Amino acid sequence: MAYAKTFISTLMSAISNCSLYSKDHISVDNLTKKSIAILTELLTHKDSIEIMIVEDNLVINKTPERNAGHHGSNLIKRLKRKGISRIDFLRDISYSELKQFIADLSDPDEKLKTYPHIKTGIVNVRIVGDNMASDLRNLSSEQVEKVKELYQNISPYKELNISGLEEIVVNFIVTFKREANILKLISPVKAYSEYTYTHATNVAILSMFQAESLGARDDLLHDIGIAALLHDVGKLFISKDILEKTGKLDKKEWEEIKLHSLQGARYLAKTDGLTQLAAVAAFEHHLRYDCKGYPQLNAGGKEQHFCSQIIATSDFFDALRSRRPYKRDWQVQEIIALMRENAGSEFNPFLVDNFSRTLLKADSSLSGNIRLDIFKKATYHFQGL
Repeated sequence: MAYAKTFISTLMSAISNCSLYSKDHISVDNLTKKSIAILTELLTHKDSIEIMIVEDNLVINKTPERNAGHHGSNLIKRLKRKGISRIDFLRDISYSELKQFIADLSDPDEKLKTYPHIKTGIVNVRIVGDNMASDLRNLSSEQVEKVKELYQNISPYKELNISGLEEIVVNFIVTFKREANILKLISPVKAYSEYTYTHATNVAILSMFQAESLGARDDLLHDIGIAALLHDVGKLFISKDILEKTGKLDKKEWEEIKLHSLQGARYLAKTDGLTQLAAVAAFEHHLRYDCKGYPQLNAGGKEQHFCSQIIATSDFFDALRSRRPYKRDWQVQEIIALMRENAGSEFNPFLVDNFSRTLLKADSSLSGNIRLDIFKKATYHFQGL
């Protein structure tokens, strides 16, 4: 992140000098060369560097940058004047390409051109103030609509919209960082047909909330958000008659429902550009902490991935919290009590303790004492589907 901020500072210095002098001034040449050197280093292990504006927040590689500084603020102003809120710098960007982009951005009357390795566009994200409860509800509705649109385009015959996923997750991250009470951000189920999308939204927000409280940052927090958002994607391949049945499922129907974990994992494992954690979580989110859930295919006695355990905790909490035709909505204290009762069997007891404490704000110092090392206990390696 620090190196990305250095790139922004150098880029903005080049733009400022270009505004003061000209595109061909020696200071612009030198700063452009420095910028391209930093950018090349940043792109060594990435296909692109993404810079987005979410309201007045700079988001670099899907991570909100709280201290963007003077150069960050100026970049936001420059981009807004051009009517754009996202730049993607792609691998193999050339010196001449970046220099032309700097010149165009420095000229208030010049429109941005089409560049082979620089993509510009608009991020349709809306952020609200801390004390606007009604707007928070509207924001939640907008988020659910975005998830609904994403889910409705999922098909074995269509490519998954990875960029759409990323923007949704960045929106979630910025939103819950601005709202201390996470329960204000998770949406009620307004209609039975909306449950899948609303539940996916809520589980993603709750999972990222948990992960951040445990020290997860940057790419890992983003990967957990995407995995949580897609954890139930396999249900799209299950009969709607079974999914929407209001009565008790018979044995055959229940066996088909249980296939959604395998179906979702198979679909996600074949999707290029998607974090491997998405397939892992789709496969494991009903496996349980004691591995007595489903599917029973964890050959070699592998334990449930720690991130899958986070998502399973969020999944259970939101499922009980939501009112459905065949059940009432549970109160938070009731759900927490049941989760604690099943800690050690269905759920990781450490996560239940952290989730309940953080959610109820019983111990505000807990998150500061936990190290990110716990996420290194399992890898994302996933095969056999």
